[in-house]
Amino acid sequence: MSGIYIHIPFCKQACHYCNFHFSTTFEKYRQQMIDAICREIFLRKDFFSTSKTSIQSVYFGGGTPSILTPGEFNQIWHTLQTHFDLNRVREVTLEANPDDMDDAFFQFLAETEIDRLSIGVQSFDNLDLAYLNRVHDAGHALESIQKAIRSGIEKISTDLIFGIPTSGIARLDKDVRTLADIGVTHISAYALTVEPQTALYSLIKKKKVRPVNEAKSAEEMSWMMTALPALGFEQYETSNYAVPGFEAIHNSSYWHDVPYLGIGPSAHSYNKPVRSWNISNNMSYIQSLDKDILPQESELLTAHERYEEWVMTKLRLREGINGRLLESEFGAKVYENFLTAINPFIKNHSVEKIQDSFVLTRSGKLITDYITRELFL
Repeated sequence: MSGIYIHIPFCKQACHYCNFHFSTTFEKYRQQMIDAICREIFLRKDFFSTSKTSIQSVYFGGGTPSILTPGEFNQIWHTLQTHFDLNRVREVTLEANPDDMDDAFFQFLAETEIDRLSIGVQSFDNLDLAYLNRVHDAGHALESIQKAIRSGIEKISTDLIFGIPTSGIARLDKDVRTLADIGVTHISAYALTVEPQTALYSLIKKKKVRPVNEAKSAEEMSWMMTALPALGFEQYETSNYAVPGFEAIHNSSYWHDVPYLGIGPSAHSYNKPVRSWNISNNMSYIQSLDKDILPQESELLTAHERYEEWVMTKLRLREGINGRLLESEFGAKVYENFLTAINPFIKNHSVEKIQDSFVLTRSGKLITDYITRELFL
């Protein structure tokens, strides 16, 4: 179930918390970027030839891919269709900001292969949105989701951020109930993190905005792990909840150790045992592809590195880490060391052993990153 990710590095406005690669001054080279993305697709047309796996998802992320014009999207899609077999694709996702989702946007969607929207709501509270420096307001966010549902798109995912200093559980309760009531089928819930070199980091350091409180974030995450399942959303990955049958197909590529191809500046790819990544500079990316040179670096993962990534991704899943699969993949010695490392967490009830699998408990999910580090060998 391999996937293709297309990174569109365009944004109208910089959100204070975001550390993804994007530009707000892209108009002067907009078409050059689209042409470069298409050129990279051509140059990487043989990426899956050795993996013997079918492409089951295409994901347009960013940045803000909902900024794309119909002509730009169609140019990229046509190039993909020309050079990759998309006949078995089960899901085509477009990340969208509410401010881009007007009537013309939905008319365009109806003419494409897009069948899933990932909408960057983050919050239905205007104080939260101002803290995050989002473009849209709460009313616009709600209206955009309602339009999406009326347009006939069944697969609608929304991003929510918890741990924002300007609100708390009362806001989250209102948000998740609103999303459930209007028919959203997938929610990605992330703790607000303060990354270096972001505007939020600088504002907090200068004491211009309130800092993020980790204890508050943990409390709100714990609340969501009860509230969302009660509304019909299963927690199938630490940060992702879905109505059964609406789990994200594309994101599952990242969590299940299958190949995926990333196109565009800063995009990452994986084709066991090689990991590669494109440069995070728009003009350098364009200039390199103008010369038919892939603007990327790569590394051959060692067995040790593969083990760490395997544990890090699978521990976050509902089904947890299957011990027998781990032993088959990495050998008996690694499995023995894994058992020694995970045993304390079984004893303190952070991890539960269910047949051959090791699954995070509710308390364990609150310290996922810590448990993961302790399992590294």
